[in-house]
Amino acid sequence: MFLRSIRLRGFKSFPDPAEVRLEPGVAVVVGPNGSGKSNVADAIVWAAGSLSPSELRAEKPEDVLFSGAEGRPAAQHCEVELLFDNGDGTGPLPYAEISIVRRLQRGGEGQYLVNGAAVRRTDLVELLADLGLGGAMHSIIGQGRVEQILASKPAERRALVEEAAGLGGFKRRRHRAELKLARVRTQVERARDLEDEVRKRLRPLALQASAASRAEKLGSEIDVLRGRVAAAELDRLEQRADEVEERRADAAADRRRRDERLEGLLTERRRVEEELGDAAERHERATATLYRLRTAAERLELRRERAEETAGSLRADAARPRVPPPKEFPTYEGVLAAARAWDPEPVDAVGDVVPRLERARDEERDALVVLVGGRLWHASERAAEPEPWPEVGRLERLAGVAERLADLLAGAGEAAKRLEAPLQARADAHTPSAELGEQLRRLGAQEAELRREASEATQRLTAIEIEGARLEDERSALRAQLPDGEGPEALADADLDQLRATIERLERRREALGQVNPFAAQEHARESERLAELTAQREDLERSLAELETLRADLAETVEQRFAETYASVERHFAEVASTLFPGGRGRLVAAESEEGEEPGIEVELQPAGKRITRLSLLSGGEKALGAISFLFALFLARPCPFYLLDEVEAALDDANIGRFVELLRRFADRAQFVVVTHQKRTIEAADILYGVTMAADG
Repeated sequence: MFLRSIRLRGFKSFPDPAEVRLEPGVAVVVGPNGSGKSNVADAIVWAAGSLSPSELRAEKPEDVLFSGAEGRPAAQHCEVELLFDNGDGTGPLPYAEISIVRRLQRGGEGQYLVNGAAVRRTDLVELLADLGLGGAMHSIIGQGRVEQILASKPAERRALVEEAAGLGGFKRRRHRAELKLARVRTQVERARDLEDEVRKRLRPLALQASAASRAEKLGSEIDVLRGRVAAAELDRLEQRADEVEERRADAAADRRRRDERLEGLLTERRRVEEELGDAAERHERATATLYRLRTAAERLELRRERAEETAGSLRADAARPRVPPPKEFPTYEGVLAAARAWDPEPVDAVGDVVPRLERARDEERDALVVLVGGRLWHASERAAEPEPWPEVGRLERLAGVAERLADLLAGAGEAAKRLEAPLQARADAHTPSAELGEQLRRLGAQEAELRREASEATQRLTAIEIEGARLEDERSALRAQLPDGEGPEALADADLDQLRATIERLERRREALGQVNPFAAQEHARESERLAELTAQREDLERSLAELETLRADLAETVEQRFAETYASVERHFAEVASTLFPGGRGRLVAAESEEGEEPGIEVELQPAGKRITRLSLLSGGEKALGAISFLFALFLARPCPFYLLDEVEAALDDANIGRFVELLRRFADRAQFVVVTHQKRTIEAADILYGVTMAADG
């Protein structure tokens, strides 16, 4: 597997799309100072996921964007792609080519792509770590890297060896395991504390639950006994309810009877009132008739009086000396007799009317009328002078008077008959009305009495119904106190008193328990369940803790083992490279002393030809540079990578040492791909492929 090409666009000094195609062996990128040849190395570091501006020779992340030049605007985004040839299948992905792309917008938004698929930076770093390009990027040696190696401490050199061993992923996993281990330890301790707290609460809750259980048991016994008492009271209450029901039925029947009697009385009263109304109407009609007949009688009386006056006048005339009348002329009494002979019924009908009229007439007479020898004489204080009547005239006048008198007598009889009927009707109507009125008064008194009795019956019925409702409420309350399926129970008074005494004794025992927590059992069960859960969680955490301890131990063992293997390989390759760069000399790596608790670092010792072995820091400048290059090449060879990038690492070497460096490149070119950025002629001569970089006028 090797790096086939590097594609750049908008990155630093490459505003336009550019591609650097590579082949296995040694590729050299040349150009004058300031031409931007080192930007190719920066592009590789940036595409590999670097977030440190110092590694990119920049101040801030946006500095990798083309900043613009005269006639060229600044780039708004940049992109770098590394294309690897995986034809031999040694790469971590099952593809013939592996493309890694990184993009950046000027606003700060970035993106990572692997074979066109967006990935997280973490995923990209882990993929590059599998390629040997992760972490400190021991396969890339930029400008100043040699000086850093020379100035590094033993612990920093150890880190380079660990990176070459690919321990970065293991150490990160171990670090994450340790962090998780610390969290789990804290959680375990917290779980144990919670368990202790729950256990402390469980004991008083258990006591409370026991007291609550005893109180509940006593309560159950009391409820049972109260149920029996309620059953007995219910039995008695139902007996009272039956009695009340009988009383209510009797009272209702009595009220119905009184209502029926009252209804009959009201019916009789309505009948009497109707009859009384009829009698009153008849009485009124008879009274009206009577008044009308009396008026008629008075009119007849007036007419009779006028007739008598006329008769009196005639008698006076007759009393005067005159020629005696013929014998066939009737006297006054004869006229009456003749009138009675004509029609006796009118004269007899007037009854007492004629005598009363005659008495009135006699009282008013101012003279005495006598009949002597058939003649009519009138005595008065003043003597009348006899005046003789002609016979014919006297007969006609007497005949007229007789006729008028007969008419009056007939009218009086008719009036008497007509008056008799209304008087009788009035008398007949007055008698039943009085009887009906008396009967109505009796009925009113009876109605008032019946209404009073009905009201009293209603009050008694209401009182009985109220008592029945109260008894029904008490019965419902007692039934609610009975256990399901139980009914009334007949108990003697002694047994009932004994039950009540037992209930009082049990209640005193329950009160002796004091205030109990009725929810203690539930709380105890809940806390016990919580304790079980906490215990299970703690056990899970402890198992996780044990697993993490095992993982950490395994990782530590793996790290130590791989470090030992890599260190042995680096040490062997360092000796091999040092013998090439220091002909006749040798070099070695030794473990440096470390403080307690820290891992030992690595010291580089070299022995140039004709000199004694010494540490790297005590050598000359050129020897230091060769020693650092030897150490870096040893790292390359210990952990093979798809390519190695060397950015002007030989700048501090003289021609002789550059020759040795070039010899080193050619020696290992068949085993690795080298991309060298340089302006040294000797290095350029060793290139298999040569690329030139220049800076155009527009940037």
